[in-house]
Amino acid sequence: MNDRMSPMPLRNVLLLQGGGALGAYQLGVIEALIGAGRVPDWVVGTSIGAINGALLAGNQPHRRLERLQEFWTTVSRGIPRGEDETAASVIGTWQAIQAIVTGIPGFFTPRLGSYFPLGLRTEPLEASYYDVAPLRHTLERLVDFDFLAHSPIRLSVGAVDLESGRMRYFDNRRDRLQVDHILASGALPPAFPPVEIEGRHYWDGGLYSNTPLEYVLSERPRRDSLCFLATLWPVTGEAPDNLRDVLERTKDIQFASRSETLLAKEAELQALRSAIATLASRLPDGAQDDDARQAAALGCDSVYHVVRLEAPHLPGEDQYKDIEFVPERVAKRARAGHADASAALEDARWTRVDTARRGLIVHGCERDTVTA
Repeated sequence: MNDRMSPMPLRNVLLLQGGGALGAYQLGVIEALIGAGRVPDWVVGTSIGAINGALLAGNQPHRRLERLQEFWTTVSRGIPRGEDETAASVIGTWQAIQAIVTGIPGFFTPRLGSYFPLGLRTEPLEASYYDVAPLRHTLERLVDFDFLAHSPIRLSVGAVDLESGRMRYFDNRRDRLQVDHILASGALPPAFPPVEIEGRHYWDGGLYSNTPLEYVLSERPRRDSLCFLATLWPVTGEAPDNLRDVLERTKDIQFASRSETLLAKEAELQALRSAIATLASRLPDGAQDDDARQAAALGCDSVYHVVRLEAPHLPGEDQYKDIEFVPERVAKRARAGHADASAALEDARWTRVDTARRGLIVHGCERDTVTA
């Protein structure tokens, strides 16, 4: 039985990690989902995931893909690496240095004087290496925030309160989302400055949790859901034998955000909630006192299918891959995202699971090797 035959259709949820230029993978995922008619009901994103989510939810249906593609065209720059490995490495390093020194069009520009001295006092909203005014203008041009306020797609973006250290999700079902909320979700220090909202300062939500699954599972009432989790950072990897690979692997571990552990923990919690719901349903009427009702309220008989889509490691990637806004690489990542999501939709493993099964069920993604 598939979800369309179920009494209550599965809610379509799209979960988008942060990862800078790696977020082009999510562009391809979104293109595949829309092409298959599985438009998300709810998008939860962090950093570049929040930007992609805003472009999707903040535009009318006929403009969604157009605006997403325009954003990625706007921020893309550079030349192809070519096939020669040595030349590709040199070109990649040169282009990364160029982005660090001069910025990215439509995204960020260097803040003059920010590098030295590092201890020089400044305003909190200027304590960063770069100015994101170009990104503000890009989002104001490409996202219809009036439409977003009543969009049929729910959008939640995560940011961390830098004073309290707590995660906060801004949600268009509760908040009037504006460009500042999207910028706050992507304000990764020390590159980008914090964003002030309602008297509080916010940094990139990826500092706290780059995999926004917990927010979906914490919502009440819970609903049967099909969650596409588009991850950008590999969980596993080989032991590096040079400093370049050390720096890359460090980023991978940091921003993969313990996603494997998170999925295992949430699966265990959801199994416990399901067990509570089952036990509560078997209590005789006479046993339904206040304590029993309070315990039963902790139960949940919902099912969450999580389809994990993992961005591939492209040949020649290094510690600068998240600022590699090169048209050639953006296109490769987008194609990989489209191929992975299309394969997952075609396979539709969630339709082959016993409909009586509850809890959190993770479905992996298999792909052919990605070549340069």
